Amino acid sequence: MADKMIRLNLMAFPRPLNVAQFYPALSTYSVEQPFSLDDFRDAVGHFFDENPLFSKCHLIEREFESPEEFPVESFQAIVLDEYPNYYDGFLLMSVTYKSDPNIQGIFTAFPMSIQDGYRCFRFHQALMSTMKAGEDRFRIAEAIAELQLQTADLDQYLPARKPSVDENETVRLMPWTVRETVEPAGKIGSFLDMVKAEFQKRSSENLLVMKNASYGASLPFGNHLMFLFVPREAVDRSSGNQIRDYYKELAVEAEKAVAELETPEDFARAGAAVFPWIGTHPRRFGVNNYGDVSRYDGSDFLPAKGTLMQYQWHMPYIVSQGAATEGSGMHMTITINGKAFHFLTERR
Repeated sequence: MADKMIRLNLMAFPRPLNVAQFYPALSTYSVEQPFSLDDFRDAVGHFFDENPLFSKCHLIEREFESPEEFPVESFQAIVLDEYPNYYDGFLLMSVTYKSDPNIQGIFTAFPMSIQDGYRCFRFHQALMSTMKAGEDRFRIAEAIAELQLQTADLDQYLPARKPSVDENETVRLMPWTVRETVEPAGKIGSFLDMVKAEFQKRSSENLLVMKNASYGASLPFGNHLMFLFVPREAVDRSSGNQIRDYYKELAVEAEKAVAELETPEDFARAGAAVFPWIGTHPRRFGVNNYGDVSRYDGSDFLPAKGTLMQYQWHMPYIVSQGAATEGSGMHMTITINGKAFHFLTERR
């Protein structure tokens, strides 16, 4: 299934790549002292070993006055300003702050067709683990063997590696703002009850659940996302737990459909239909929940050298621009050590 989900998503996005398909993300760590750019360079080199999707990245470092000087809403501008060859690999940036030398950030901008947000999170944590250990913690070959991935022909599915120009190329500011809150961790049912209340408040018509088809797998690359729609009538009559059961059934059906795809032509045809199909569902309220990721926070070894404090991200413009329309929005959340970090879009 991981094989086929990767291929489907590689074919689902416009080709060639444009900057509207990149999503930015930042992991923030408590550290004894920040890692050097050489540490980053040595560590990320292991990510390219036997990796069928990535062979290089654009590596830089930036220092800000304080974390407040680098909010989520500025992330897209970083992609435009700091990554001129955005069509070639991905951006990796070491982030430090003058206000606190014991904070280290890992910032990335990956193309969504090749790397979904949860895999980006796993990349960040494997990179930090590799820098702390001084040895490969990505273990690409092991992950490929574990899932029995077929990688020999993946290059024919990759989007063209050249610049493209369209109306989205100069978007520096998303058409929405993000309201960030931190609350005690809760169960999925209570979380979806909260989502339902926001959905009804906005008079949304379709709940778009972005679910990872390979959540538990150790693979640190690839897009494994499924887009699942729960209609308004089902949301209105359901509790949070019932909404979860509803989209889990949708996921089973989606996996069956993907399992039937075999040839490159099958994947191209199915991929080309994804975004037009999403567009037939108006007034969409998106949900992107990473769940409890505490086991990846870095506290298992050498915690003083790097322990995850926060993870921030937003979906690429091509996906999230609809969150600014009437009756729409997006709720992203991740749970780390008893804290649920919520990011809710609001129309600008």
